[in-house]
Amino acid sequence: MIIKKFTLSFLLLIFMNFSASALELKIPKIGGKKADISGAKLNFTKIFFDSSLSYMEAQYHLFNALEMNDEASKTKKSIAFVKDTKNKEGKRLTNAFNTSSENSKAIEGALVKEKSLSAEGKVHYAKSLPFAVKGLIGMVKLPPEANSLLTIIKTDKMAALKMGDFLKVLPKIPNYVSSATKVGNLIVTGAKSREVEGADDATKALGDL
Repeated sequence: MIIKKFTLSFLLLIFMNFSASALELKIPKIGGKKADISGAKLNFTKIFFDSSLSYMEAQYHLFNALEMNDEASKTKKSIAFVKDTKNKEGKRLTNAFNTSSENSKAIEGALVKEKSLSAEGKVHYAKSLPFAVKGLIGMVKLPPEANSLLTIIKTDKMAALKMGDFLKVLPKIPNYVSSATKVGNLIVTGAKSREVEGADDATKALGDL
């Protein structure tokens, strides 16, 4: 009887230890999954906001150069909204994405018309070039980061529910970058044809982008 009790107690102790060990093994996996989402999100948002804000600054100066005052005013307000971290991150994301995309179309249309610039316009245009270069160099890093974050979100239903704005933007990032790069190169060539100061430096900085 004593042997049976001892055997039963020993087996129960082994089972409890095994269960505790199994539980401990599972915890890092859950924590690791959350860390992956957090890390991927941080990588994407840092590059996205830094590059988009620079590009929007360039667009703001270009609208001033092209005397598109309404567009310049709207862009300035969007920049302030996106910079304000008190606003929801998802709303800042979609605002920057939509504003930058719409502005690119407007600027492309204006530059293609070969509009001449006043002396003041050339000053505004010159101000846009460093921002355009910085924004574009950052933007080309976005597609792999966007794809990585999108893949992780799709495997986590809770994250997908909380990150609806991200899910709207992430699949569109490749086209977003392609369009921005196209217009960015047009901005630089436009600066050169209009004899804007800093055009050669901007061309060298962008290289084969």
